[in-house]
Amino acid sequence: MSDKLPILIVDDETEVLNALKRLFRKELDVTVCDKPLEAVEILKEQEFAVIISDMKMPLMTGAELLAHAFTINPNTARILLTGYSDIDSTALAINEGKISNYVSKPWRNEDLKEIVMQACDQYQLKQSVIRLQNELEEKNKQLQNYNDELESKVQARTTSLSQLTDKLKNVNQKQRRLFHDVIEMINLIIEDTTGSDDGHIKRVASHCRLVAKHLGLEKPLVTQAYLSGLMHEIGKVSLPDELVKCSENELTKDQLIAKQQNAIKGAEILQKLPNLQIIAKGILHQYEHYNGTGLPGHLIADNIPTISRILSIVNDYDKLLIGRITGEKMQQDQAMQTMRTLATEFYDPHILEVYFDLLTSGKVFENHDIDVCVGVSCLESGMHLTQDLLNKQGAIILTAGTEITPSIIEKLQKYQKDWNYIFNVFVH
Repeated sequence: MSDKLPILIVDDETEVLNALKRLFRKELDVTVCDKPLEAVEILKEQEFAVIISDMKMPLMTGAELLAHAFTINPNTARILLTGYSDIDSTALAINEGKISNYVSKPWRNEDLKEIVMQACDQYQLKQSVIRLQNELEEKNKQLQNYNDELESKVQARTTSLSQLTDKLKNVNQKQRRLFHDVIEMINLIIEDTTGSDDGHIKRVASHCRLVAKHLGLEKPLVTQAYLSGLMHEIGKVSLPDELVKCSENELTKDQLIAKQQNAIKGAEILQKLPNLQIIAKGILHQYEHYNGTGLPGHLIADNIPTISRILSIVNDYDKLLIGRITGEKMQQDQAMQTMRTLATEFYDPHILEVYFDLLTSGKVFENHDIDVCVGVSCLESGMHLTQDLLNKQGAIILTAGTEITPSIIEKLQKYQKDWNYIFNVFVH
């Protein structure tokens, strides 16, 4: 097979065909034809880089032949040989876009050869572009197939990962439930051992978590605050009953110090449990004072762990309400006033005010699982009791779970007035 580019020359004069063949045969693979109708059939069977045609031929003009050539293969360069008298027909053919170039008779061989070789170069360039386009199209198809295959694999992997993630979530949820069940069991043991069945531990835990959230602490610290609240009395299991069950005002200074040693014991217990070691530090320093006079490390201000500062405030507030400190239950405003007078000595003033704002603004009720102590004047319809409500003689007048109604509020207000007694009502 020849490496030369093929060209087709069409003219009804044999002498012209022979002359043109001699002119191009060294550089190109030349096919000649003296009948335009036969040339059309040749074009259908073979692709040529260039077709050169005379204008005036029997049965079909050169312009018509080149129009057929354009239809058969638009990439073939089309050159028309024309005399001066054919100039109008040539212009029409050019305007219709059917020929690439024309050469007037008589021509100079050098000029014609230059035009034809340029046409061959253009043909090769077009073929290169077509070849590259075809290769690009094939590569795009391969890439699309690869992308489709990859997408299918990614989808399958995503589905698999999603299923695995769901399984892991279920496992984690079960582990969390088991962990909280264990914590609840420990909590029940603490309450049973210390005789504390007034909801103090759960209330402290819930309020510690709420304060930590509103202080903007990160989620792990919020969880630590909650767990510290649940575990803050674990060290009391090692104390004698007379220290556990007496209010703090009934104890001597040495007894009070001994009672507060439960924080050290609690921290020691938690250090032995890998999953609870993170809360040991918060419980250890729960009796530190903001001015450095507390135990066990005499830490001052921000040197006291944040969890410990939160726990100290929430724990003391609840103990004032239920009578564990003075032996007498305090109302909400009385407990707050008592703690505010000690703010710079015992408590972090900022955390104290954040907590009291939550209690007085009603934000605490946004969390329906939180048990809150309020006075009768703060009760609202739709609240539910979380503890039995006792009268002055210690008899149950409303059971836990009772929904507060306007009628109940009115009766409680009347009872307080008639008996000179103030209720502390635990609701959520």
